[in-house]
Formats: sequence, C-alpha cells, structure tokens
Amino acid sequence: MKTPFASFRFVAPLALAAWMTACSSGGKGGTGTAGAQGTAGVGAAGAQGTAGAQGTAGAGAAGAQGTAGAGAAGAQGTAGAGAAGAQGTAGVGAAGAQGTAGAGAGGSSQTGMSAGCTMSPPVADKNNAWVKHDVDVTGVDAAFISAYPPNNGSQYSWTKRNYFVKLPMGYDPTKAYPVAIGGSGCGGSETVGSEGGYSVLGTSGTQTQAIQISQSYIASSAVNACVGFADDFTNSPEPAYIHALIQDVEAHYCVDKSKIFLNGYSSGAWQATLAGCTNSDEIRAYGVQIGGGLRLKRPACKPNKAAAIYIVGTQDTANPIGPLATPNDDSYGSAPSRDDILMRNGCVGTATAPWDSMYPACVKYTGCPAAYPVVWCPIATGHNPAPGDAMVNMYRYDALWKFYMALPAAN
Repeated sequence: MKTPFASFRFVAPLALAAWMTACSSGGKGGTGTAGAQGTAGVGAAGAQGTAGAQGTAGAGAAGAQGTAGAGAAGAQGTAGAGAAGAQGTAGVGAAGAQGTAGAGAGGSSQTGMSAGCTMSPPVADKNNAWVKHDVDVTGVDAAFISAYPPNNGSQYSWTKRNYFVKLPMGYDPTKAYPVAIGGSGCGGSETVGSEGGYSVLGTSGTQTQAIQISQSYIASSAVNACVGFADDFTNSPEPAYIHALIQDVEAHYCVDKSKIFLNGYSSGAWQATLAGCTNSDEIRAYGVQIGGGLRLKRPACKPNKAAAIYIVGTQDTANPIGPLATPNDDSYGSAPSRDDILMRNGCVGTATAPWDSMYPACVKYTGCPAAYPVVWCPIATGHNPAPGDAMVNMYRYDALWKFYMALPAAN
C-alpha cells in the first residue's frame, strides 16, 4: 500500500504466512435450449421454416406467446433468440446453450478437467512442503516494465515470476482437484510464496482435498516501500501474472477448472479482490482474509460474476471497512469493494440473512444469484491478529473453505 506501516510477520497455526500491516497489494445470458437439431438464429421456425422476424411457426413452433430464451424449435427448426409465437415473433432471451445475452454478465468460462490430467506431477513436488515453480508472463504493459524495475539483484521480473505448490496427500493425476491460491501480506522477498500464502487448508501434509498454490510478488521498491503485489495501477501486471499462473497449473496438474479459488491477507487481500475483477473469467470465487478492498486505479473488470466472501476486521485501521469519506491506499474501504461485487453479480437489494450457524458473524446477501453468493463477515479484530487467535483463524481459514466447497455449479 502507499501508506507505510511497520512490518510484522507471523506463522498462523493453519498456514505459513506473513503477519504485517496493510499493503498494496457479469449474469450470463439466458441458456435457451435449441430444438432437436436447433441452431441459434433470430426466430424459431417450423419443420422446414426459415427463421426471421415474421417467420411462420411450423410443427415444432412454440406456444402463442413463446418464452424468451427457452423456446424449442421444430424437428428441423432453428432456435431463435426467443421462441416464436403464432406469428413467429422473436423473443428476447439468449439463443442456444452457449448463447450469451442481456445486460448481466456470465460466470467463469472455466469448466471440465485440465490438460494436466493423466500427467505425472513434476518429480520435485511434495505434499508436505512448498515447491517453487517459475512461470513466464506475457501481456504486461511495456510502459509498466520500464517505469517500475525490480530491485537490484532480483532474479525475477514482471515477465518471469514464480509461485509455490503443495500437493494433496495421495495426489491422483486422473482426479480433478480444486485449486486454492493464496497471497501473503507485504514485506517479503521475491520468493514470499514459500510461506504458503495464507492457504485455507493449512500447512500440514494431511489434506487430500485440493492443490494448494502460493503466489509471490516482485520485489520492487519503485512500486511502493512495503514490497507487495502491484495492484494499484491501471496497467497493473498482476492480472497477467494470475492468468499465467492458472494456465501453468492447469497444464501440469489435474485441475477441476470450475473450482479455482483465490484469497489472501492484507496485500494478498488486495490481490484477491483484483482477481475477482480482472480474472473473473478464470476464478470461481475469491476471499478476503482481513485486508484491503478494490483500488480506484485498476484495470477494467471482466464482464463475469464471481462468488465472494469477506472476512474483515471491525478494528482494522490499516485497511478499514469504510465506506471512507476520502480514499485510504486508493480505496474507500472493503465495504465498497463488497458493494461492487454485489452490483457485478446482479444482486438485488441489500437484505441479508445468517449464512452459517458455525460462523455467527457472517451474513449472506439474499438477493444474489444462487451460484454467485456474497458473504460478509465483520469480526472483532484489528489488522494484525495474534497468530494463535482461534476465532480469527476459524473465520479466515475454515469459513473460506466451507464457503468455496458449498458453491453450486456455476450457470
């Protein structure tokens, strides 16, 4: 972040991570179903009908008024943008199973098993230690590279970065696993991912549920004094890094592409909220583990939805909840970040209900699409909770993973 604070680092009981101050770090269109041989067009036709604004309904035409986006065409008919009525008037829904329409944005386009399935993992990888992997990053703005060089002596750059992997116990390359990506707070080295990035599944080698990934940042004092993720720029290099990391993991491991999650603390929290904006076509959900919101200076958000859970500290003065009257670290607080994802997910109203009895501080916004919930958990803590604070750890780790695993299939 732009405002300097003293750095602290700690090891949480469930994850190796940094303990420190703050740091820098839409709905899918309808899914109308075409007829037996339907092809997306502009109006539903009959058995041999021709689609058009006034096409004549045939044997397979829909009812008198047709249902937008869900009408089925005749035996050889062509599904339109909406099912045709008695006079073949096109509806307004989205055509075809893959059609996208409407003002709302869709969810992640990631589905199925990754290219790395059936491949053996890299021989050095382990289930009880974080192992470094290097990755080439493309698409970074040359102007950013020139203006913000890494610190002297760095072996990494904005186009060559690293991340760390910890495999689940008994990793099976024929089984598609969720991926849990974490981000640490600021103040570490260019291989800070070795700390574990606030993994929601802990630091032991006994978990069997997911492939764990920990991000590293580039050590560049030119970005800010507290080295962390460079998220506070309209041409930030971080979206390209997140994309390259996900692509590399999918290429080398068996990944369930519909279950990629990214979360973090402090600087890592800024990175998580950025990913929910700029990489929402790749991640299913993101989580804040006490930390920042969404920067005012950032790349444009993708038109996709993402589920989100915010664990925020009511006593956090470094990365406050807000909404603030004036920006702090180029943000009005974590509450406006929550409001932004509510809007982008197409949530209606601000009514809430208890989310889970095990986590009484958490509420769920009831007007959100079922596949893209937003959960808000303000807890009584500051920015730097004690490493052994069981209450904080229960929320920042256990609650996040429970939220991720309870998500229904994206639509």
